[in-house]
Amino acid sequence: MRIFRTVGLPISVAAMGLLTLGACGSSGGSGASATTAASSGGTSAPGTLTIDAEDIKFDKKQYDATAGEVTVDYVSKGQLTHDLVIYDKSNTVVGDTLRVNPGKTTTGTYDLPAGTYTLICDIPGHKDAGMVATLTVK
Repeated sequence: MRIFRTVGLPISVAAMGLLTLGACGSSGGSGASATTAASSGGTSAPGTLTIDAEDIKFDKKQYDATAGEVTVDYVSKGQLTHDLVIYDKSNTVVGDTLRVNPGKTTTGTYDLPAGTYTLICDIPGHKDAGMVATLTVK
């Protein structure tokens, strides 16, 4: 009987700890909303485009924005550093390259007329692995 109590008590304490941690993690409220907005890959606010970089891909292959001043929130959801380079239809780089470190967000603003743009990550090997997307600006 003594062995059961000695072994049972730590197991009970561990189970209560896990239940407590689970309850804390599920009360997400605003945290869950922020994650949903950041990972939407769409326009999260007028003139703002969120692009998620996930390990070796963008969260979408196609993005849309409205012509004019577009703020890009570039979010790293993985364990790698990523760049974001925007090319216009004549293969000219538009604006500055954004660089984002793991778990961080970088923001840049671009004046984009209507047209189709190509987005790439130019970290060696990333474009070849599929980090390419299209941005349609209307």
